[in-house]
Amino acid sequence: MERETFVEAAVSTTAVVLFLVAIVAVGLMYPNLEGAGGFALVGSLVFFVAVMVATGYWLSRQ
Repeated sequence: MERETFVEAAVSTTAVVLFLVAIVAVGLMYPNLEGAGGFALVGSLVFFVAVMVATGYWLSRQ
């Protein structure tokens, strides 16, 4: 496996794992996802998308 491919896979896998940790944390803090829990869940999703966009931009510049 080339170094570039390994870096892309590692960064993407790390981002997905962090997203899953955030989703589990929101689920534990807000079990019924009413009110603030819904906003936290949407915020986690928006943050994940922003991180993936930034990661893709960074990887394209490598």
